[in-house]
Amino acid sequence: MYRKRIQGWFDNVDRAGIVRADDHGAATPGTDAAGPPNRTRAAWVARQIEADIIARGWPVGEALGSEAQLIERFGVGRPVLREAFRILESRWVAKPRPGPGGGLVVTAPRRSSVRDVARLFLDYVGFADDDLYSVWEILEVAAVAQLAMRIDDEGIAALRAAVRVEEDVADLREQIVTVHTEIGRLVGNPFIELFLYIVSDLSRVHGVDPTDEQRRWLHTRHVELVEAIVAGDVLGAQRLTRRLLSALARSRSLNVVRPPDPGRRQQD
Repeated sequence: MYRKRIQGWFDNVDRAGIVRADDHGAATPGTDAAGPPNRTRAAWVARQIEADIIARGWPVGEALGSEAQLIERFGVGRPVLREAFRILESRWVAKPRPGPGGGLVVTAPRRSSVRDVARLFLDYVGFADDDLYSVWEILEVAAVAQLAMRIDDEGIAALRAAVRVEEDVADLREQIVTVHTEIGRLVGNPFIELFLYIVSDLSRVHGVDPTDEQRRWLHTRHVELVEAIVAGDVLGAQRLTRRLLSALARSRSLNVVRPPDPGRRQQD
């Protein structure tokens, strides 16, 4: 359920904000899909270009053809093609190339932008703090188990550095790189890394500033967790992760301003 909910952002956000997935759906030219015909055809063209980029291994910086070539290839007019360009650029897939003839160049999606979109979408549909902590626990319990079995010296240094930074940060909500995000980065699983960054971002945005006593408790738990990973103690790291996140959930450390809105989720 949580995976499906989070996955929806890719089809629900464009540069202007939140839009329906059908607007960027896989309709083909000439079908009677919802929305303006040009938008439908442009979405189809964008999907074909996306599929081509993925099939070619996402060659960042490579030109995909001039505007005239792409018009001929897809059999659409210039307004439709430029709308497809806008869709692709809003998704950080490709961008128009300036100059005579124009064209399209493959770009690399920025992780920070994807995280921002995901956070905004989840704020839009609303979520309960229990939802966030449930997903967080599932991901991080899996991550610490993998990391404890194969962490190297560089990873150990990164985790211990993240713990040390906690002692100097005035407000923990301002700490972007944390023990949790480093666990996600070091485990080598791009899904875990991305989603741990997203839940971490949400916890920072909606987090309640902890008291000094809570900060000390949190820091101690992080030290214990890191040392369990370093020692290769899989079960210990998993137990400490569950204990930490369960305690945060019980303490209502998030100030979630709006509960989930079923009507907004149904638009996916």
